Parts: sequence; C-alpha cells; structure tokens
Amino acid sequence: MDDYRYVGKNIERKDALEKVTGTAVFGADINLPRQLYAAICRSPWAHAKIVSIDISEVENLPGVKVVLTGKDNLGNFGQFITDQPVIAGDKVRYEGEPVAAVAAEDLDTAMEAVRRIKVVYEPLEAVLNPMDAIRQDAVLVHEDWNAYEMAHEACPTLGTNICDSFRLRRGDVEKGFQEADIILEKFYNTKGIQHSTIETHCATAQYDERGLVVWTPAQSPFMLRGQLAKLFKLSINKVRLICTYVGGGFGSKYELRAEPLAAALAMRTEGRPVKLVFTRHEEYVSSGVRGPSYVHLKTGVKKDGTFTAYEIKVYYDTGAYTTTGPRVTYNSGLAAGSPYKIPNVSVDAYTIVTNKQSTCAYRGFGVPEISWAYESQMDLLAQELNMDPLELRLMNAYEDGDLSDTGEKLFSVGLKECLREAARLIGWDKNFKGELTPDGKLRGKGIACTNKLTGTPSTSSVMIKMNEDGSVTILKSGMEIGQGVDTAIPVMVAEALGISIDKVMVVPVDTMYTPFEKTTTGSRLTFHVGNAALRAVEDMKEQIRHLASIAWKTDQDLITIENGLITGRDQEGNVRTLALEEIGKSGLMKEQEPILGRGLYTTSDIFDPPDKETHQSTRPTVMWFWSAQAVDLTVDPETGKVEILKFAAAHDVGKAINQMGVIQQIEGSVSMGLGHTLLEEMIYDENSILQNPNMVDFKVPTMRDSNYDLGIAIVENPHPEGPFGAKGIGEPALTPTAPAVGNAIAQAAGIRLYSIPLKADDILLALKQKQNEGR
Repeated sequence: MDDYRYVGKNIERKDALEKVTGTAVFGADINLPRQLYAAICRSPWAHAKIVSIDISEVENLPGVKVVLTGKDNLGNFGQFITDQPVIAGDKVRYEGEPVAAVAAEDLDTAMEAVRRIKVVYEPLEAVLNPMDAIRQDAVLVHEDWNAYEMAHEACPTLGTNICDSFRLRRGDVEKGFQEADIILEKFYNTKGIQHSTIETHCATAQYDERGLVVWTPAQSPFMLRGQLAKLFKLSINKVRLICTYVGGGFGSKYELRAEPLAAALAMRTEGRPVKLVFTRHEEYVSSGVRGPSYVHLKTGVKKDGTFTAYEIKVYYDTGAYTTTGPRVTYNSGLAAGSPYKIPNVSVDAYTIVTNKQSTCAYRGFGVPEISWAYESQMDLLAQELNMDPLELRLMNAYEDGDLSDTGEKLFSVGLKECLREAARLIGWDKNFKGELTPDGKLRGKGIACTNKLTGTPSTSSVMIKMNEDGSVTILKSGMEIGQGVDTAIPVMVAEALGISIDKVMVVPVDTMYTPFEKTTTGSRLTFHVGNAALRAVEDMKEQIRHLASIAWKTDQDLITIENGLITGRDQEGNVRTLALEEIGKSGLMKEQEPILGRGLYTTSDIFDPPDKETHQSTRPTVMWFWSAQAVDLTVDPETGKVEILKFAAAHDVGKAINQMGVIQQIEGSVSMGLGHTLLEEMIYDENSILQNPNMVDFKVPTMRDSNYDLGIAIVENPHPEGPFGAKGIGEPALTPTAPAVGNAIAQAAGIRLYSIPLKADDILLALKQKQNEGR
C-alpha cells in the first residue's frame, strides 16, 4: 500500500464549514449598493411569430429603469453555432424564450412591468420530437443554418433540423451481420429531464468605465467570459467573471443563461448593478435540460457469445438551439460502441433541434442514454444465448491491450474487476433466475457496465503562492461544484510539498486573477488540474532550492526537497535542513523574489485528431472511465412499484485522492441515477408546452427513496499519466444505473421496458398485458 500522508485517506471537505453554517456565498446571495432587479417576459408559445410587442405602458411605470426587446438587436451567442438570440426578435422557438427584459428598483416592480408588456403572437406548428423533426416535410426550427456563425466542431445539414452529426466506422458491419448466428434489433428511448439543482440560474452584472463584471455560479468562467466579450463587442480585459459557489451544476451552469440578460440590462443603467434570479418555473421552462434520446440498436453475435457486428443510430433532441449538442454527439458517439470487443462497428449520432427549451451538458454528455440501450440489449442477448448476463459481459469486456472501436490501444482498463466487484456486493448467482418473495413481491437482480471518455484536448493551469509563514495559496479556475475539487487539489499539493493540509487554501475563482481553465465538465478536474498543480509544486521547489542556495551559499544542485524538508550543505560542508513549514521563520524569503509556482497541463500533445469519415484515432481521449453497477430489487405485482433492496457500485477511479469524497460522489450519483430511471420525466402536450414545470409534479428522489443497502467498491487501477494515478468519478458513477435497474426488473417480472423512466404505472400495465397474453 502507498505510504501517503493525505492521498487516499478520508479528508474533511475544505468547504464543509461554510456550507453547513450557511456562510457560503452563492449566486443569489450577491447584493450590491444601488442594485436593480431584473425580470423577464417569456413566450407562452413553443413556436410563434412575434407580430407586435407594446412596452409603452411599462416605460413610464415608476421604478422601471430599462426595458429591452428583440428590436434592440442584442445579438446571438452559442458555443458551436451562434443561433441563440439574447432576446427573441421575429419569432420564438420554445416556451419560455425571452421576448423582453426589465430592470427596476425592486423585484415587484420588475415583475409587474413584465405583466404589462403586451405581445401579439401568431402561433406556428411546433416540432415535438427529433423523429418528427428529421422527416422531409418537417417544419424547420431554423430556416437557414448559413445565417449563423459556425464553430469548426459543428456540421449542420442545410435544409434540415439536424445541427450536427457524428459517424464512426470500424471493419465491415454488413459482413459481420452475415457471420452472426443471432441478430437482435431494438429501439430504445429516454425522456427529457431537468437538472433540478437547488440553486436556480442567476447573475448580477455591473457595467461602467472599467468594463463588465458579472457575479455568477458558472462552471466554465473563461468560456463564458469569451462569449460575453464577443457578444457585446468588448475586449477580454474588459470582461470579468467573479464566481460564487455553485448550488448544483451537473452541466446546467456550463453555458450562458442568465448572464447575457443581466449584462445587457446593466450596460444601460449608468453603472448600477442588475440582479437576475430565475424562478423555479423559469428554471424548468427556460434553462438547459437533458433532452430526450432515441436509439436504434442492432447487434450480431455467434452462438458462443462473441460479437460479430454492432450498429447504433442515436438521435438526440437538443431543443430549440444548438448549445452544447455537438459535444454531446461527439463524446457519446466515441463511446457508443460499448465497452465490449466488437470487430465491426457502425455508429451514427445526430443532434436535432425541436421546439423545446434548449439542452445543455448533463452529467455524462449523452453516455447514460446510450448505456441504457446497449446494456439492456446485452441482457436480451444473454437470454437468447441462454447465458448468464455477467458471464457474457466478462467474456467480451475490454482488457489492457485491446483495440477500441477507434483503433486505440487501451490501457489501465479496470472493467472486469468492476463487474466482479459489483456482482460480489449483491451476491450475484448465475443460477438465480428471479423469485417470488414470501410477501408476494417479484424479486430480480440486474447488472450493467459502461465506459466513458473525457473531452480531449483540453488545458488546465494552476498557480501556487507561498506565503511568508510557509502556508500556500492555490489559484485555479476549475470550479468547486460539489464534487470536492477544492479539497482534492489541496490534498495533492500538501502531499507533494510535505506540509500540513491545514496550511493549504484555495482562493475563489475570478477571471481577473485566477489562471485559465477550459471548463468544469467531463469529470476532468482531478486529473487535469491535479497534474497542473503538481507541476506548479515542482516549479515552487526549484525556486525554493534557488533561494536556499543563496542563503546557504552553496550550489543549487546540492539541495533537495523531500517529505517537507529542504536539505543541503553550506559552504563549510555542514548539513543544513529546514522544514518547509518553517520557511517563513528562516529568513529565506526575506526581501527575495516571491515564490510563485506555475503549472500547465494540456492534452494537446497526446491527442490524435480522429479521421473525419471513420473517427478512427490512436488517442481520441486522455483517459477512459470504467464502471459497473448491480441491483437487487422487488416489483409489487399489484402496483408496479419498484423497491431497491441492495445496490452495488464499483468504479475504477485510478487512485482515490480523497476516499470520503469518492464515496460521497458515488452515493449521490446512485441516487440521481435512480431518479432518472424510476421517476424523472418532462411531460409536454401536443403544442410542446411543459406540463410539469415544478418540483411537485416533476418527481426527484428524496431521502425516503434512499432506504436501501448501498455497497461501494473503489477499484484502484492507476492511470500512468494521472496525478498519483487518479482518473475521475463525477459522471461515470451514474451511467450504468438505469440499465442495471431495467435488467433487474426484467428478470423479476418477466417484462422488458424500452423507455425510461420505468414508472410504476408502465410496469403495472406491462404486467397486465403479460397476464392477458398468458390467458
């Protein structure tokens, strides 16, 4: 076992005290002198022309300072395609789209002003789902993709609702199907879900002669800063984002939402700040969501269980605007070939616009949706082959040295160990085929596994300053969004320097001071920021050795720093030692250069850009995540209600930097994944109007839903390039949940559902249909 002082131990979170005492500052806590309050007039229609908008009654309302409409031509923004207006101009494309914005002296006045704005709409036919949207006669959500500025990653198909597509090819799929003994073809579906973060979207903006400042709980402050600068035609040094704590992210605060509206108002208030906080209803109809997906999957296998061919077509509903859809298509497309050895693979993924609220990043970037499909298919194949589902998976699962679907030679693959651990934790028995419990419940077990990549290439940078008392301050822009990065990075820095973790602190993220970070998504911060921090530590050590060589009048090469001790010989040959924690008292830093370590970690040098036609690549990602989960549950045949008895989660994290943090991540992910699987669904009517835009009608798990035995196995299979061998855990911890549960329900009740959520009503209906067929 590694003999570490902090790494791999249970470390109390650095932000724990602030958060449990209520002193942590979140976005809505920002209040500034002379602050104005914003409210947004939003469309009640999912697709309509704006015939007219009358603000005459509002402009003279006492307390109203600014009113903006689409006529003010505030411009468009977007990460991949600049197709999203700050405020709608000629037409609206989703329910809740902004058509006007107001800033007033108080929130009541702002909201009253919004109520008095008169908008005349001409309703248009709404495009409800991606399968309808790709029909040749479909109404176009955007008439001309060429009207927008494109990023190189997006490839819309002109004259269609397809805003991006992905294609991966390996081998000869048609030949593979000809060689198969069994061909299984099914269609799977997942419904749209809301992030349902406790904190809604919010931003406070101020604009004066110094430029634009925005206080916001952003996951990607530098990306947002760049987009705001471009949108409002400002120099980068005139835009500053000060980041508050994030009250729940999961990808929802990855892109611009409240920020451009607050900023547009603030730029017209003569220096007065403008605060905008979304209501819960606005959060549901106007912020980013995980859109529905539709998956067509065809698989060919031999009688012995080996794969011959695999064909998958995925259709992602990205809502009214492109937003991060192309990244979802790309990341999930590279992982869509499944975690199994298959010689012939065909993947086609499409991002399609519809008249729903825009999607954005959601924990897993499309991988949970495809995992639901291919892992449900695995159990169906096992049934056809009369094989144990675990045995079939272990037979085909990737190992070190295997070639992936892109042609990459895989390494650090802990998949089989995850499968075995998950199975062990629920008492998997290949002879168990389901049973009737003494109280009349139907009991079954299920298992599933997945693979996921992280966005590559990407870059992180860190600066670490040594203070006069020997304590250190970390400057980074990777955001703490609950995943524990503000504890994990200090753990690594304290370990590498050999000092007490109590002497390591992290400063809040502020784009004026903290260094560049690509984004807080993709389960990448422990790996990327950790590597950058360790390089900054090495830079600091070089500077300390230099200062010691001056003080001790000796050669720098004769000085070492190990385990928190500076050791060397002075000019008389005497051995000198000094604890780093005592450096402030030693005089070593007195009137000398500041000790400021700088570290950069980028994956640009290892990234092999995939072929445009086949997406073959020897290194499409810096790391793969491997995970498996298993469940033991019952189904009540009288109600269809599912009760989780025992749940097991086994995850290859490379190296657990903070054991407690990893366990907490997995615990939260399992609960979230079970919510996606059994409860959560955005329900729309025939006009694409959301019917459950609140936390009463949109069901999310509560503590009462967590009354099950949870077993966790942390599989440590070190990544050779990771800091202390670490990988990541944020997203992969929920990707196998849905298929594991679906497979257990299928074994227990003898029914197979192809769409999640697996609600009690749907299970009960399927059971009744099975009974009727039996008669």
